[in-house]
Amino acid sequence: MRTRLVFLLAVFLLFLPAGPAGAEGELYREEKAVAEVMDYLYRYHIARPDARQLMQGAIDGLLNSVGDPYTEYFSAGELEDFARSLEGSFAGVGLELEACFPYPRVSGVFPGSPAFRAGIREGDLIVRVDGEETSGLDLARVAEKIRGPAGSRLWLTVRRGGSDFDVELTREVVSSPVVEGRMLAGNIGYVKVHVFGSRTAGEFGALMREFQSRGIGGLILDLRGDPGGYLQAAVDLAGYFLPPGQVVAITVDRNGREEVYSTAGENPDLDLPLAVLVDGMSASAAEVLAGALQEYHRAVLVGGRTYGKGVAQAIVPLEAGGALKITIARFLTPSGRSIDGRGIEPDRQVSVPSLQLVAACQELQPHLPRSVTFNFAGGVMVDGERVDAVVYPLVADGEIYIPLRFTLEALGFNVQWHPDLKQISIRTGSRELILEPGSKTVFAGGKNLKLKNLTWREGNIYLPVSPLSLLGIKVQHDAGQLKLELLPDEAGIMIPVLNH
Repeated sequence: MRTRLVFLLAVFLLFLPAGPAGAEGELYREEKAVAEVMDYLYRYHIARPDARQLMQGAIDGLLNSVGDPYTEYFSAGELEDFARSLEGSFAGVGLELEACFPYPRVSGVFPGSPAFRAGIREGDLIVRVDGEETSGLDLARVAEKIRGPAGSRLWLTVRRGGSDFDVELTREVVSSPVVEGRMLAGNIGYVKVHVFGSRTAGEFGALMREFQSRGIGGLILDLRGDPGGYLQAAVDLAGYFLPPGQVVAITVDRNGREEVYSTAGENPDLDLPLAVLVDGMSASAAEVLAGALQEYHRAVLVGGRTYGKGVAQAIVPLEAGGALKITIARFLTPSGRSIDGRGIEPDRQVSVPSLQLVAACQELQPHLPRSVTFNFAGGVMVDGERVDAVVYPLVADGEIYIPLRFTLEALGFNVQWHPDLKQISIRTGSRELILEPGSKTVFAGGKNLKLKNLTWREGNIYLPVSPLSLLGIKVQHDAGQLKLELLPDEAGIMIPVLNH
């Protein structure tokens, strides 16, 4: 008898022999010991455990012993839910979240979902889930707590405009679009890929045909929060951007056997400037696509380091019911790079979520000046467009201070905090400015300058505007506004749009 395996990161079937590996083998002897222990517990233990309880305990123990979070057992119902999730359906409340200090922020609400009906809106903060504070939890953990079986209840504490309110929701099966998009200013197309399922490449192609009829001049591919899916879907999508025969990924099994996945040339090559948005929730097939586009210099990656899931699983239906999801291979980028546990570092690091889309637009329009305009009465604009962010300048001792990370990332700089905040580096291209808060010193272009104190406020570090001229930033200030501007011909530091 042979058991069919569905390789989660590829649309093809694998066949492996089922059953014990030899009646006299080592595994068979160990199986007898497990069965014997289960039998004694079932017949004699004072707690009277039932057979299903013991079976589940044995399976959990086996899975925990390999130390792999991606290898797990599915009941029949869980397997059905998992299969639906790969096609954009899942049990939950219909929220999309993004990292935001100190609480996760709602970045999207699916129409008609429980969250939508309860009045939760984009921009709300999720402060508590079932009474547990979300501050200090990573985004994946918060998302895990919000997900759950259809019909189960969930309490969320939501913060909006400084006020908190509680919402009771009942989880249900929610259908999200696999691919959705819109046209932005400057003839830039924006496409959000929610999951790499069997329909992803086809729906992307239909959307691109619509965009081309409207004169698209550049594309932003948003893979933030995308948990992955089928490898073949990532390869098919890569075929829109890479020539036929280009390696997209390599899988390596436990015996070192390699399988190479390349573009087939079935999709039209889109000769468009391309920026790809990624973050800490971009995983699996999303990382396959992002890594290939980065290594071929076909796109500039913008956002945060990706999740780092560099292993592939297969689904094994079990004769006793349910299924086993088991890790059977590692995958590598075209250059042979493993991203497992490491993730992919973007070309332009932008840690402020509300700036990531703005930054991607900047990468596609490098000839335009970049600016940040603060209104002292409230509100901030980047490149003339209002940004949904609660940041503002400070005035102290006759000096104006600006939120360091937000401002400089908005202008295209990479801001790197070094251990214990002993040093902060700000750089892009050949321009670099290094701050040493402890010694109140600024290093730039071979010069050492004294710096007034950095100021902390609500989790942000504020920098005096005086050193900004060292980075070619023009500062304009009147009674109501502070405008900071970086002109391309002044700086010569804009990151070029990569194309093939």
